[in-house]
Amino acid sequence: MANNMKTESMLMSGVTVDFPYKPYPCQIAMLARIIKALQQSKNCLLESPTGTGKTLTLLCAALAWQQKEIEQIQMSCLNETKDSTTETTTTTATPIKPQSISRIFYCTRTHKQLEQVAKQLSDTVYKDKIRMTLLSSRDNYCVHPVVSKGPNKSHECLKVTRPDQHKFGQQGFKSDCGFYERLKGKIGNDFIRLGGSKQLPRVFDIEQFTEYCQTAHAVCPYYTSRLIINDVQIILCPYNYLIDPRVRNSMQMSVNNAVIIIDEAHNIEDCARESMKFEIRKYDFETALDEIHMNQKALEMAQVEAAQLIVNELGFSSTQEPISLTQSTTNQQQSARRIPGFSEYDQMNEETDLLEHLNIDQLGNKQEEGIPDSIQQISSDDQEVANALKFLAERFSRILLWFDTKNPRENYTYTPKELVEQFHQAKFIDRSIINVHKPATKTHPATKRSVIQDAGRIRKAIVKGFLNAPEYIKFSDETKKFLEDFDLCLSTLYADDYQFTDDYKIALKTIPFEPSANVIAQMQSSSKDLVDSSTNEWIDMSQKSSQLKRHQRVIARTTYPLHTQQLVFYCLSPSVAFAKDLKLARSLIFASGTLAPLATYAGELKIPFDIQLECNHVIDIQRTFITALSHGRNANIKLRATYQNTDKFEFQDECGLVLLDICQRVPYGILCFVPSYRFLNVIMNRWMSSGLWQKLNEHKSVFFEEKNSANFQNTINRFREANGTLKIVKPLSAAAKRVNSMFKRKKSSNETATTNSPYFTTKGGLLLAVCRGRASEGIDFSDNNARCVITLGIPYPNVQDEEVIFKRNYNNEQNKRLPQIMNGSDWYDSQAYRALNQALGRCIRHKNDWGALIIVDERIVNNMNDKHFNNKISLWIKQRLFITRNYDETMSALEKFASQMKLSDELTAMENEQQTAKNIDDNEQQTAKNIDDDDEQRRVSSIIPPLTDVPKKTEVSNSTYRQWKVLDLTDDEDESIGKDRPKPKMTKIFEKFKAQRSITMPPPPSTQIPVQEVIDVSDDENENKKQQAKHKFSKKSSTQKPRSAHPVPILSKTFQQLPTQPIIELSDEDEDNDFVRLTSTFSGQSNKRFKLT
Repeated sequence: MANNMKTESMLMSGVTVDFPYKPYPCQIAMLARIIKALQQSKNCLLESPTGTGKTLTLLCAALAWQQKEIEQIQMSCLNETKDSTTETTTTTATPIKPQSISRIFYCTRTHKQLEQVAKQLSDTVYKDKIRMTLLSSRDNYCVHPVVSKGPNKSHECLKVTRPDQHKFGQQGFKSDCGFYERLKGKIGNDFIRLGGSKQLPRVFDIEQFTEYCQTAHAVCPYYTSRLIINDVQIILCPYNYLIDPRVRNSMQMSVNNAVIIIDEAHNIEDCARESMKFEIRKYDFETALDEIHMNQKALEMAQVEAAQLIVNELGFSSTQEPISLTQSTTNQQQSARRIPGFSEYDQMNEETDLLEHLNIDQLGNKQEEGIPDSIQQISSDDQEVANALKFLAERFSRILLWFDTKNPRENYTYTPKELVEQFHQAKFIDRSIINVHKPATKTHPATKRSVIQDAGRIRKAIVKGFLNAPEYIKFSDETKKFLEDFDLCLSTLYADDYQFTDDYKIALKTIPFEPSANVIAQMQSSSKDLVDSSTNEWIDMSQKSSQLKRHQRVIARTTYPLHTQQLVFYCLSPSVAFAKDLKLARSLIFASGTLAPLATYAGELKIPFDIQLECNHVIDIQRTFITALSHGRNANIKLRATYQNTDKFEFQDECGLVLLDICQRVPYGILCFVPSYRFLNVIMNRWMSSGLWQKLNEHKSVFFEEKNSANFQNTINRFREANGTLKIVKPLSAAAKRVNSMFKRKKSSNETATTNSPYFTTKGGLLLAVCRGRASEGIDFSDNNARCVITLGIPYPNVQDEEVIFKRNYNNEQNKRLPQIMNGSDWYDSQAYRALNQALGRCIRHKNDWGALIIVDERIVNNMNDKHFNNKISLWIKQRLFITRNYDETMSALEKFASQMKLSDELTAMENEQQTAKNIDDNEQQTAKNIDDDDEQRRVSSIIPPLTDVPKKTEVSNSTYRQWKVLDLTDDEDESIGKDRPKPKMTKIFEKFKAQRSITMPPPPSTQIPVQEVIDVSDDENENKKQQAKHKFSKKSSTQKPRSAHPVPILSKTFQQLPTQPIIELSDEDEDNDFVRLTSTFSGQSNKRFKLT
């Protein structure tokens, strides 16, 4: 528990940090940097190698600072309350505005890493002071009995949580998910203020939170984790949830004045660029246009029926049609949308409100006055929706014509401004620019910006026709996602004075059509949910007539194209993702074990990082072996893993021989990382055909990482089993599973971890993996799982990749204007060496670990003296790297290092076993001694009453002892007491029995009356005898064990019935100080006081 946890408290810049143990020097340096950054609202870069306690340091520093902020806010509120109470009653006191604390967003790349963060958080003293939530996907949180077992949980979840009016009726309007329904009407505080088992745990992982939601409230964990966001102090989530504006907006996460911690931030640049990348297909426009046409038809039907009801109520003739939408046929409308010119929507006045043109009717005229208010109120919203749908249909038709003009066999590239010119020629977007003025508000100053007018019009039409549409306007999930992405794309590229137009490159190309998971799920469920899947018709699903009937259309495509054209908007600067909302955060703290080179982040993100730190490793340098090889057994074959060399047989064979030599010398697990899956397939095929694969299997059990992630976890488990660190047990039978489900037993894992014993006789495993792959990050290969990490080559990105080409050219152009931004070559190198550092960090995982790191590439050896090159390798690797160009000497040194470390582990294991055996013996002896001490203590407690029973002194007496006169007991007298009872065996101690007691000592307890040797305190000659008796009694009570043959003499219970001393009744002349009150032990008259002589 936190209260019993031994912590190390440190005062840093006025903030008290409680650490679970004595921190390393690098952790102290990190704590100081983090608190300084938080206090000064600055950004921070921290590189700390794996195994240095980086996660725990980040948590303790941030939470300690937050607790200090909470205390300051509480004191401020208290002072304001006192000040307000001192004001006179005549003046009106201004209400005190509640101050919000700075929430902490702790982000990692994967959900597995988040669970490790939650475990670290539970080890701190702050776990009882804060509330947290852990955001995850539906794949991890879904508990629906059907959806949770499906392949596409996201699509199925949206389907079952969507209100189904046809099933439940117009008044019910419920969904098919009971877990989701039980959350309606609840707020986050409902889960926090409850007591007992229904109260939200303070710290939890995904599994614990899922179990809590199911058992305590029977609610959906996915939506519950989002519901409590605003009621907690720390939020754990993958960092794409925070960086991607789509996810951030859908979860309504506000980062104003928040502390954002990005752990494992070496991938943050790639993640930011990917989150702001847009892919728009021609097929998406076609699908959206079809659905718009069907929604227009549904809108027409709804408006006609609504108008007819109003007309009948007002007494108008049934032939009157106040809604002008019905005056044109559907064919006329569709043919009008295909005309290659601007319609009446393009000659609208350029006003600040870009939606004002939607207030006109379909013919472009303002609605005439004189229409009854009831009709106008009903039709106004629908008319705006109809205008928006018509506007979108018209523009989407034009962009489809533009796609048709492009040769599908050719690729086209554009800048954002060039694409606008293309769209202008196709009459899709007018390139006219207008100035939008926003007046000042309480929180934001007045702004003036330039936007493309038509881009704003399309966005407004999407909002009106899609986001704020009536209930009977339906779009498929795929079309909704497309419209959201298209809206975000337009707002990013063509708003705010073209702020990001230079940060994008657009490519038009033809790609094979791949239906999304949602489309596949819709195809599979169409036979059950749709009445008629052969036609795209609308079906009236309402059970009774109403003023506005709901209509549900049938959307089912049975055929899909083989290829489709696609516009890809490549984001070339990660600063786009941080330009708006994320800049509102109080501090950005990036931490990783492989941030080097650090200089790239400020230039790429365009964010100042005023505080930076590179930590050294906590492991002893003697426990690491780091080197680089330029050649193998054959010095004439240079190990340079370029694209040209990787296809040569001699290079492939030499790499295999180097790997074989290392496997012969290093025990237990070995990891080997290669630059790409292509290179992995090439060398595996060569080694299998040359027989080298069989030789490797003689020394190690060889495994390899597949590109498909389905079997990845199984491969890792088998690799660990080969290293002796994991024992795979047989899975439960079907009958056992049924029993567990019946009794709701917790599902146990099929894997059982075993002790990392150095005496394990296995030969170990060899795992061939890929840099930037799943094995290179987020998996703990500690101890015998990775005693050596080998990298074959430097993992440069594919130089022919389209996005890489765009990015290198972009950095070259930006470097000419802003020298602090890296040029294309430096950026290309940084991507390679960052992946290299990440792969090398898989080996050393804690302070007592050991391992070898071997970089196989000639470029590392040749560039060691290059200062520019040295900045790209992590500091702790660079400090321990040594190179000898003699291959045999390197292998000999490696063998010696591995033998020494193995011997050291064996000695340590022997010492641990001896210490464990000694501890077991000591525990057994201590247990036996405790049992004897307990028996002796019970015996002594029967002789000497506890101190709690001793009455307090009322007056100090001159005499220390008071004499109690006890009758001498003899065998004859004992016989007179009771002949039917056994005689107690008398000793000399009973010949003259005169007990001595302290004046404040109460009588012995009623259960047993111990017998002691009587000392006459009035006789000076017996003083020595008194001391001997004291010593004898203390020695006896502490060491002597009771003898079974001669038990301790205990007076018979009949002794209680005898008068043990002369009893004198009290008189009025006697003083209270001369008497003691006796209990019923010595007399049945417990209410009287007696005088002792």
